[in-house]
Amino acid sequence: MPEPFIPDLITALVAHGFRQVSVRPGDVPDADLLLKRQTWNTNRAVLVAHLQAMPLDLRAHVRLLRRRVAFRCGFVPILWGIGIQLIIVVPGSLQSTVNPSDLVAQVDNQWAIIQSLFLVDPINRSYTSGRTWGQFVTGKFQDAIADVLSQNYRSPLSYSPHSPR
Repeated sequence: MPEPFIPDLITALVAHGFRQVSVRPGDVPDADLLLKRQTWNTNRAVLVAHLQAMPLDLRAHVRLLRRRVAFRCGFVPILWGIGIQLIIVVPGSLQSTVNPSDLVAQVDNQWAIIQSLFLVDPINRSYTSGRTWGQFVTGKFQDAIADVLSQNYRSPLSYSPHSPR
């Protein structure tokens, strides 16, 4: 079931030049929404994925989502990578020991990177997030996502590489 924040998220990101991408069954697992923004010098995507339960290996699942989003949204390795903002809605996500900052890119590999990860727990009505470096272009998109999520959920913890843990 799509999350109630999705219409507001679409509105907020369309204002930044994002457009919705159709997702066929099997394209991107668990996808509720896929948006992309491509300009002559940037390539960005936002994925909302809804999981029934926390995967045993969230890192592997994030890698799978990253790869599928990259191929669905178009990218050219080395020449034109893609930065992905990932929103995972999963019950109990805040009870796990997962730190979203541990799953965002530490370096730009010029391919496909997770620039931010938002974990949303629909049961506890809370979310947490982690962001990578490079906020000059992407920070405004991440802020728009956080603003929409903050209207619907509490944010007890958010991490960035420069904040104390």
